[in-house]
Amino acid sequence: MGYGDEIIAAGQAQRYSDTHNRRRVRIVDTAGHARWHPIWDGNPILVRPDEQAAGFYDLLSAPHARPYIVYPFTEDTGWTFNKTFHARDHVAKIYLTAAELGMGRRLRDVLGPYVLIEPWSKHSNLRWPLTHWRALIASVPDVTFVQHLHAGNPVPLAGVESIMTTTFREACGVLAAASVYIRGESGMCHAAAALGIPQVTIWGACMDWDVLGGYDKQLGIGVSDEPCGSWRACAHCAGTMGAITVGSVMRGIAIQRACYGLR
Repeated sequence: MGYGDEIIAAGQAQRYSDTHNRRRVRIVDTAGHARWHPIWDGNPILVRPDEQAAGFYDLLSAPHARPYIVYPFTEDTGWTFNKTFHARDHVAKIYLTAAELGMGRRLRDVLGPYVLIEPWSKHSNLRWPLTHWRALIASVPDVTFVQHLHAGNPVPLAGVESIMTTTFREACGVLAAASVYIRGESGMCHAAAALGIPQVTIWGACMDWDVLGGYDKQLGIGVSDEPCGSWRACAHCAGTMGAITVGSVMRGIAIQRACYGLR
């Protein structure tokens, strides 16, 4: 579980608040205890655990109680997706600080419009091959690609600009100034939706697009009709990701740039 889960939780809270006269929401775990996560900092509709507040709604969204998963599951079984939940109906808001937003704005001032990429994923089933990433960068010379680096992936690809971020929120600041975001499914894809950034998501066969994708301004490439939800390295997923062509991603970039008037 990660940042994407907590962005989805904030999205659930946002939808509830929007449809219930701006009522505030406290996010709780399976024991009913109030939770907090750094990605929620600054969110005015959420009640912090130490806050004295009244009249709020308790929303269960926590480890072992994620809305898009059918429980129970194990590493061996992988996920079965809850087909009644659609993340696109629960768009969060992320409230970044001036310092966090400044990282992206300063980068854009120096480089001009840029496309943000992240080739790395800790989940092997969500990785597009590095050979494909290198070919993409070489094939679109009119695009300034920026790769955000972090402790999990501190080495940039050749031919890209790069910026090191130390927190997920800093990475969101870089994302907020991007023209387009490109990567496999991840928490940053949910962040792009929250920030209104057009994205090209190299999807593949692991995650369920109908449950976790389909946000406004999100274009999915290589979406499978039969997501496996596997937690283990999967030949089915690797084959699907490998078969997603550089040309299809290039066309995705062109579509997003044309749709949203981006340079």
